[in-house]
Amino acid sequence: MEFGDMQFEWIIAALGIIGTIAIIAFVVAFLIYGFCLGLALGPVNGRNRGLGSTFVTAFFISLTYLILLIPFFGALLFCIAIILQWYIIKSRHDVGWGGAIVAWIITIIIVAIVVILLVLVIFGGLGVIFNLIPVGP
Repeated sequence: MEFGDMQFEWIIAALGIIGTIAIIAFVVAFLIYGFCLGLALGPVNGRNRGLGSTFVTAFFISLTYLILLIPFFGALLFCIAIILQWYIIKSRHDVGWGGAIVAWIITIIIVAIVVILLVLVIFGGLGVIFNLIPVGP
């Protein structure tokens, strides 16, 4: 085994780990978004608020977030993808454009609150655990 081969294997392993973390993050974000979209459709009187329907909508919306991975034009295309997200919510849940936009905004607010609470619980819990474990002299 040569020195160059070891570096290449290390890079492949690192990319595999990063890819696995990205897939896990995508699935967790998809699940959180699905539940929050169901809650957000309540105030706008959206139909098809069952878990199956909202998770299918959340899956399509999650796919539009992959546009951000495109270099250079990803952010520009994401502006178009936001309109596509509104259209998906509008067509799948029988609300108007205004209702779709309001449901989308409420969903983002709920998701932000959930993520902040998860970070506080996880990292706050880790802080408590690390404070209980004595570290060196």
